[in-house]
Amino acid sequence: MESHYSSFMKPLSMASLHQLKRWFWILLLANAIYMVAIHFLLQPLTSSEIVHFETARKVSVAETIIQEWKDSGKLNKAVISVYVDFLFILLYTSGLAVGSVFLARLTQHEILGRAGKLFAWLLVIAGLADIVENIALLRSLQNYVQHVNVVLAYDMAATKFSIIILTVLFMIICLIFWGLLFVEPRKGK
Repeated sequence: MESHYSSFMKPLSMASLHQLKRWFWILLLANAIYMVAIHFLLQPLTSSEIVHFETARKVSVAETIIQEWKDSGKLNKAVISVYVDFLFILLYTSGLAVGSVFLARLTQHEILGRAGKLFAWLLVIAGLADIVENIALLRSLQNYVQHVNVVLAYDMAATKFSIIILTVLFMIICLIFWGLLFVEPRKGK
């Protein structure tokens, strides 16, 4: 386990604050550009329709969604969406991992600094869950709508979304702590 930690986490945890800041803004911009581009690429399919399919949980629901997409000509867009999501996995996990470490380091708080590294690790798990989810979704979209694929996609989506939500909440907490650094010195005056 230590070798995996060394190969992945050390470059991120050893990066200077300036490097983290630069990568944070680059990845934030890259994620924003991706989301705008994918919105136009996948029209008329919406991201909420994809999330609904990811969280179908039951074969009958997944089959209904797929049939609706076939009838409305959206099925090909759904398949494209899953394939391009593999790129997004790299973008969002990297962006959130850098953001967690960067914002945690800004707080100058030791515990939050350690937690930022933990969240970076959790995002690796989220990315792996997303990859497994995409494979299950692709199998369903290729006429293998089976209970195992639908449930696996749901469980992996739940894992991924839970980690992302917790990470975003952590980043908000870091921003609050960082903001308090500017308020506290004024209290003494």
